[in-house]
Amino acid sequence: MYKRNRPSWIAQTMKEESLSFRKRFGQNFLIDDNALDRIVDSLELEEGSNVLEIGPGLGALTERLVDRDINLIAVEIDRDLASILERDFKEENFQLIVEDVLKLELSQLPEPLIVLGNLPYYITSAIIMLFLESDLEIEHLVFMMQKEVADRLLAEPGSKDYGILSLITQLYGRVEKLFDVGKNCFMPAPKVESTVVRIRPRNEEVDPRTIEIIKAAFSLRRKTLLNSLATSFEKEEIRLALEKSKISPSIRAENLSLEDFLRISSNWPSPL
Repeated sequence: MYKRNRPSWIAQTMKEESLSFRKRFGQNFLIDDNALDRIVDSLELEEGSNVLEIGPGLGALTERLVDRDINLIAVEIDRDLASILERDFKEENFQLIVEDVLKLELSQLPEPLIVLGNLPYYITSAIIMLFLESDLEIEHLVFMMQKEVADRLLAEPGSKDYGILSLITQLYGRVEKLFDVGKNCFMPAPKVESTVVRIRPRNEEVDPRTIEIIKAAFSLRRKTLLNSLATSFEKEEIRLALEKSKISPSIRAENLSLEDFLRISSNWPSPL
């Protein structure tokens, strides 16, 4: 029977260790059994899988993973929580790294890798891009995040949430919504809903030109594509690329698909 997601156990442990929930680390511990089990199932684990868990907290997911035939690495920035994990998890297939994940030496991680975590709002985008832009062989990423960020990742052309984050994430990987997680599934309860998403990297080389074009296109979101791109490029080369791509210069960036941006990039008349 798992215990580390039980509110009574969490409260007792926090009291015994004289700890408090730290907002700056986004500490809202998942306590719902169903959500925890669904996250584990979504990892699609096999014998010998290499798994990186970001922000294990008090180990609610960790205890569901460590008894499986996998290699589990946990990265925890909070030294107080890390000391509890280090004390309680002695399994040979478990390794704890006390570090900010954004400072992690990725080249030292095993491959292929499955990555999971409950991401704090303020660094969600940075963590996603850290792994998508890395040279690591990644099977998939399973992240729980604020629903509004997930909506941006999953957004389609023409929607209010569609923008740079949507396009660049979809450029690097295939994004899939798995399920929503309510506020009452956490301790303490956050003010917002959460969503679990899975990203499967395309493992294809991304042309930096495409990223520059996407960023420039959304620099003036309410302006035409021509005027937005003109903040970074010469208008003549913009016109040539759009004409060859059969895209109107008066359209807005929010109405273009990823395929449209890829076509513009491939038809660009000069190197960036």
